[in-house]
Amino acid sequence: MATTIISFLPMFIMQIFYAIFVAQIAKRTNKSVALYVVLSLIPIAGMFFFMYVMWTTVLWTLDSINALRVNKDGSTN
Repeated sequence: MATTIISFLPMFIMQIFYAIFVAQIAKRTNKSVALYVVLSLIPIAGMFFFMYVMWTTVLWTLDSINALRVNKDGSTN
């Protein structure tokens, strides 16, 4: 039993770092910081949630860049 808990320790430590990054992203994008941190701390599912947060952040950034380009140029290209 003790070895099973110890074997999850490295993954949990990684997920703590994930939670720190996710909390910063949630704060900047006006999402629920507590909810995002809790979801990122769930073993295994938290890694997939972290990938989801990173992917949505990339998409949000690209949308913002495209909106700026449209405002500057007046075109969609």
